[in-house]
Amino acid sequence: MQLHRNAQTNAQSGESRTEAKDYGSSFRWLIIFISIIFVLLISRFWYIQVVDGDHYKQLAFNNFIKRRVVPAERGQIFDAKMRPVATNRPSYDVTLIPAFFTSKSEEESSFLSRMEALASCLALTDTEKQDLIQKVKNVKPAERFLPIMVKMGITRDQLAKVETNSLMFHGVEIVASSKRYYPFNELGAHIVGYVNQINDEELQKFRMYGYRMGDVTGRMGIERRYEPMLRGANGLNASVVNAKGIPQTDSESLALMRDWKDVEPISGKNIVLTIDMDFQRILKHALRDYPTGAIVAVEPDTGRILGMASAPTFNPNSWSGRLSREEHVLSDTNPYKPMLDKSLLSFFPGSIYKVVTAAATLEEGLMLPQDTLNCPGYYEYGKQRRRFHCWKHSGHGAVSITEALASSCDVYFYKVGEKLGMDTLADYARQFGLGERTGIGINNESAGIVPTRDYHNKRSKEGFQGGFTLSTSIGQGDVRVTPLQMAMLYAAIANGGTLYYPLIVDRIETAEGNPIFTFPSRIHYKLPFKRETFETIKNGLDMVVNSEIGTAYAYRLPNISVAGKTGSAQVISRRVSSAAVEFKYRDHAWFAAFAPIDHPKIAVVVFLEHGGSGSANAGPVVMEVLDRYFREILNHEPPATTP
Repeated sequence: MQLHRNAQTNAQSGESRTEAKDYGSSFRWLIIFISIIFVLLISRFWYIQVVDGDHYKQLAFNNFIKRRVVPAERGQIFDAKMRPVATNRPSYDVTLIPAFFTSKSEEESSFLSRMEALASCLALTDTEKQDLIQKVKNVKPAERFLPIMVKMGITRDQLAKVETNSLMFHGVEIVASSKRYYPFNELGAHIVGYVNQINDEELQKFRMYGYRMGDVTGRMGIERRYEPMLRGANGLNASVVNAKGIPQTDSESLALMRDWKDVEPISGKNIVLTIDMDFQRILKHALRDYPTGAIVAVEPDTGRILGMASAPTFNPNSWSGRLSREEHVLSDTNPYKPMLDKSLLSFFPGSIYKVVTAAATLEEGLMLPQDTLNCPGYYEYGKQRRRFHCWKHSGHGAVSITEALASSCDVYFYKVGEKLGMDTLADYARQFGLGERTGIGINNESAGIVPTRDYHNKRSKEGFQGGFTLSTSIGQGDVRVTPLQMAMLYAAIANGGTLYYPLIVDRIETAEGNPIFTFPSRIHYKLPFKRETFETIKNGLDMVVNSEIGTAYAYRLPNISVAGKTGSAQVISRRVSSAAVEFKYRDHAWFAAFAPIDHPKIAVVVFLEHGGSGSANAGPVVMEVLDRYFREILNHEPPATTP
């Protein structure tokens, strides 16, 4: 048994020695194989460095792959008749790549001499030249191969000079591009907007979205609101250049590109608006005698914006990268603020707000249409019998709600306003869409102000006072509305109670003109009022224009049935003659109207900032707009109202 175990142990020991011998043999062969590979690599490196070193040194000199962003064509903006209101024109820009323009070994005098020559070719100012020199000198190492914009939109003569001296200007490129162009200049400028270059702060914020230094972005209006759609997507191409930026076309250099494929740019989407530039021209002309104000026109049955103008206006072509210093100073010092869109800013509404108080009065059952209140020319309020005066100091006598609207009797609305209370008035104002943005989505639209008891308790020095309600009932006090809000409100009265969201973009299309999305009309709110309420208010607005007691009777049109409301909003505590005070203390002039009365096609609001009287000043403006709209835009004249 012992012998058997010894024999078994010897056998196992022999097997182990055999396995160890085989493993050692395999390891030696592996070492030999790796050594051979290593020797071959060393030999190849030696051959490249020593035998063929000059060839590969020269190839390395030429093997810089330059990638260039190809800007996308910005989408166009069209009016309702498919006329371009924002389009693109061919242009040439000059860029400079620091890595190619100069080297560390170049003498300062040589560098400055070439900079001087480049500045001369492009007619750069001394400031522009010095800025460029500092940019090139102070460029970060990681950004030496990124282009610096030297000048945009060069002339043909400047292009020829740069091309002629191209051997002196290594790294300077003339880049074909397109620049924004606005064919209608000042018309509709606040709606369309403008573009200009992004600044350093914006670049850091938007670099992740593909923006580069020198790119433009929308700054106002549709250009800003629809920037992501208008912008498109940039492309990318590549070429092999040497250390001086000169393209290399030999086969070995091109082989460095391997499987590179250029990425084609994708053009931005086109935007089609609801506005008609012919009507915009009418609106601009209607404001010709007033330095500051706005007009908004809406289609009552859809909420489509037919036209929207703000005065003074500006030229977007100047603001899109070509604004002179003189133009900038004139704009900044203009007391009427041309860069502000007055159609979306909030102001005291005055008497055009009385329709809100009228609706609350009828819906709350406070007064019937035939009920009357007496107006002696003032209303004494509170224990101290403080007098709140009517604009007509001799008084209107006994007036119904329709007569109060027609003659704009303040005392009638003082009395019903007191009974309704501040918060009830606020509730009806909010139902009409006041106190919140309409949702047009452009130009930092104001929400306006609908005051309440709580509002005054928080903001007024002595808290809420009962007299605040009386002021609010006639559109004074702390009430603020925008011309667009009032246009949408009067459109809702005209159509019988549907408050729409304003619609200014009709559809979005591809660059080829194929529709992508058409915007439908959207209902904001259905006013839950009785039909009799709307009929009574419309009768009162009809009387404003077509009754002898109406405040706009003198300006009625012979061939168009117009209903509306005048308003003169005080900006100081007492009413004064416009001629007697400084411009900024004069009343605001308002007129809100719609026509024809039975089947309204248009609702329009005119606001003249410090313009004076709602009837004498805003009245003729509204009537001119309506008359020309039916004659020149719709090409027909509605039947005249029966005498």
